[in-house]
Parts: sequence; structure tokens; C-alpha cells
Amino acid sequence: MDAQSFLAALTPAVTDADARERFLADPKAVLAAAGLDLPEWFTVTAREGDAAELTITVPALLDPDADLSEEQLDVVAGGIVGHLVFMSVR
Repeated sequence: MDAQSFLAALTPAVTDADARERFLADPKAVLAAAGLDLPEWFTVTAREGDAAELTITVPALLDPDADLSEEQLDVVAGGIVGHLVFMSVR
């Protein structure tokens, strides 16, 4: 998903009351329907506020000597992280 697609998925939540309600209730499902396939462990929350912003909370560092799970290996191999777009909209 590119930046334009991401913004297109968010725009209805700013312009349409029903779309806003759906997005606030389950933002991950709305983004998935628009083509952003996030892993199960990735949590997406939405809240109302004065400015549009995207905040990413990075989990704790993994022990470099620990074995990675299959899902973590997929992410490291570029299966997911390569498709995420990080931006802030003001």
C-alpha cells in the first residue's frame, strides 16, 4: 500500500460519519479492506483528536541470541515491513 492508498483509506473517516464510526471501532479491519495486510501481532488503534497523526510504538528489542518465530522471520525477510508506509499528516 502506498501513501496515496493509505490516505484514501483514511479520508472517509474524516468526511463520512458512518465511515468514521467503522474506522474508530475497528481501524485494522478498515485498513485491511483497503489493502494493508498487517500481521496478527500488530495492533492498530484510532482515536479522535484535533490533528491527524500516525504514532508507531516500537516493541522492545529482541534478544539477538533468541530464536525468531516464523512470523518474525517473515517480517525480517521483508514480507511485511517492506510494505508499511510511515508518515505523519498535519
